Amino acid sequence: MLWTEILSGQFDKAVAKAKGVCVMVVGCVEHHGKHLPLGQDVIHTSGVVELAAKKEPVVIFPPMYFGEKQGAGEFQGTIIFSTRLMLDILRESCAEMARNGFKKIILVNGHGGNTNLLNTFARSVLHEKNDYMVFVYNSWMAWPKVPQMLKIIDSGNRREFPELSDEDIEYLRYYAKNNKNSGHGCLMETAMTLALRPDLVDMSKVNDVDGTSTGYLSHLAKAGFYTPFDWMSAYPNSYSSDCHESNNERIGQSVLRYAVKRTAEAFRMIKEDTLAEAYHRQWMEKQ
Repeated sequence: MLWTEILSGQFDKAVAKAKGVCVMVVGCVEHHGKHLPLGQDVIHTSGVVELAAKKEPVVIFPPMYFGEKQGAGEFQGTIIFSTRLMLDILRESCAEMARNGFKKIILVNGHGGNTNLLNTFARSVLHEKNDYMVFVYNSWMAWPKVPQMLKIIDSGNRREFPELSDEDIEYLRYYAKNNKNSGHGCLMETAMTLALRPDLVDMSKVNDVDGTSTGYLSHLAKAGFYTPFDWMSAYPNSYSSDCHESNNERIGQSVLRYAVKRTAEAFRMIKEDTLAEAYHRQWMEKQ
């Protein structure tokens, strides 16, 4: 149920149907190589969330396109907001969800760079002693791994991925054996967007820039240091992917269906969970 499409006067029914659970997708606007759209993270994550909500009803708040992208201003089209503003948007968005009757809020993260931001925000909610809970769900937790797909197929359950041709399966074997870089503009992101919005994908540009790691600051990471330049210096083209050539909509449909099922299961878990609610009440009493 999209928040913006609920009829006036029907909101209480929507809250009840969702069992008080509201979901907001948080992505960013950035480059994913040259073959995917700038809003990629919100586009494919929202697509999965909307389909999952048809299986397990939740109310979907308007997405937050503006994620953590400090330091990526060299790519035209990137949108960079201050961390303070992003935290304020998250805080006020969640406050509005709670004011309208939602006590369980799921922030579905569609961008790896948001992970620390969203985890920090979820903890910051405790400081305000609010009567609602914020859960962070990283969207990629619902994606199938290629070796996992192959294991299912090889166990005799090919019907789990009925769209795949013999050629698709051979490509997945090649990918599993040869892929060295993934996670940004990768097979999974590209496949799901091919399934959801093929009009926004240009596979002819998939190899226009290099998606392999330079390892530029790997010596610091290996020594246990965190530096905000680590990922950017390793992937100067804002692209972390290879072995793309045979990706297609059939693979996308298989990946999408798997991700939708797992996301719906995640929504159901939060809707039915009582332990977090009980702990939250106990914690509030002690503050």
